[in-house]
Amino acid sequence: MYVTLSFSFRTREEVERFLTFLEKHIKTTYIVSTRLTHVYVQLEGEEKELVDAVALVKRLAGLAREGRSVVQIPLLVLFRDAELVRPIPPDVLADALTFKGLFAEVRGDVLETELGYEEVLKAAETLSKMYEEAEKHPLTPSAKRVVVAYAYAREISIETAIEELVKAGILNRGAVLSLRRSPEETRSLLLENLNNRR
Repeated sequence: MYVTLSFSFRTREEVERFLTFLEKHIKTTYIVSTRLTHVYVQLEGEEKELVDAVALVKRLAGLAREGRSVVQIPLLVLFRDAELVRPIPPDVLADALTFKGLFAEVRGDVLETELGYEEVLKAAETLSKMYEEAEKHPLTPSAKRVVVAYAYAREISIETAIEELVKAGILNRGAVLSLRRSPEETRSLLLENLNNRR
C-alpha cells in the first residue's frame, strides 16, 4: 500500500528540519520530493504500519514548523533524539517546565508546550543529569520526581532542593525521604509556592 502526503512550509530551514526528522525517525520505506517550500512524502507499507507512519510524519511536520504558540512533541522522537544519562519520566519534564512558569503538559504520547523543540531537548538532557545526581540520595520514586523538577525550576542543586523541600514541609525526613502529601497535592503546592516567588 502507498500513501502520499504533502506539506507546505514557510522557509527553507523548516523544510530542512522536516527532512532531518524524517531521516532520523521514519523506519518505513518512503520517497521524498521537494519543490521550494513544498514537500511530498510517499510512504509504503502494510496498513497498520502505514497508519502509524502517517501519524508520525504529520507530527514531525508540525514539529519542523516554527512560530507556533503550542508545539506537540512526540515523546518517542524527543527521547530518541535526547542524549540521556538516565531515563526520565515524561511527567517530570512537564512538571519542571511548568514549575518554571511555562506551559507544558503530557497528553498521551505527546508533550504539548510553548517551548521550541531544541529548548525541550536541552531541558530533557539537563533533567536526565539531575536524575542521575538524585539517585545518590535516599528518595522514594515520587519524591525524586518532585525534587528533580523543583531543582530544575529553581536552578539549584539536588541537595539544596532537598533541604528547601524538607524545610517547607513537602518532604518527610526519615531513612528514606518521601512526600508528605499525594503527588498531585504536592505539585499544586509547589506551583503556588514558585508562582509567589516570581
